[in-house]
Parts: sequence; structure tokens; C-alpha cells
Amino acid sequence: MSVHVLAAQTVVLVVVSLAILYPVVAYARTLLYTEAVTLLAASVLVFTAGSVLQGGLGMVTAAEGTYLLSCLCFAGSVWLFAREFVRVGDSSFDTDDTPGSSPGFDGATTGVPSPSEEGFAGATEGDDGE
Repeated sequence: MSVHVLAAQTVVLVVVSLAILYPVVAYARTLLYTEAVTLLAASVLVFTAGSVLQGGLGMVTAAEGTYLLSCLCFAGSVWLFAREFVRVGDSSFDTDDTPGSSPGFDGATTGVPSPSEEGFAGATEGDDGE
């Protein structure tokens, strides 16, 4: 890899990580997931360090370890974003497989619907309110 390409890649990755980190610095009081955004920016910075280790210094093994750390930071940030929405151990739906335990469609009426259930299907031109 050319030195110019590596330098451009490093600059772009640092700018991206700073752009991700900007809302934490500028809007720390109103930002909901400050820890998650900070960890996401750290993930990009650690990835940048791995890229420099591999492309610039030729240290492939150290770069792979750094990439692993970057992946762990990213996984941590995803967990911090999603932890409020994950329910472990609770079923998401209250289901009961025994027949007849819940009415389902058994309680639905059959036959001609009442005018309130018809909606606009039974309306005529004279029913438009004029």
C-alpha cells in the first residue's frame, strides 16, 4: 500500500471517528446514548490504529489483535444501543397453546354487520350529510 493512500485512509478514518464523537462533546446533556456513541467512535479509532499497524508498520499479528479489539468495542456499542429493547427470559408474546383458552376469532360475530361496523361500504349518496 502506498504511503499516500495509507495517510489518506488514516485521515478519513480519524475524521469519521471525530464526526461520530462530535455529538457527545457538543450535546452531551441531550444525547441519549452517550456511552454507546463514545464506544462506537473508539471502535473506529482502534480500527484506524490497526490499519496503521498493518499497512504502515507491517505488523500483521498486532493488527489482527487490534481489529479484534475494534470488533469488541463495536459489539459493546451495539449492546449499549440495544439493551433497552432486549428481553432475556421473557417471551415476547403471551401464548397459550391449549385450545379454547383465548377467544381468538371464536368471539367474532357472523352474519350482517351493524351499521356502525359497516364503515363506508353501506353508504349511499344520500348519506353524505347534505
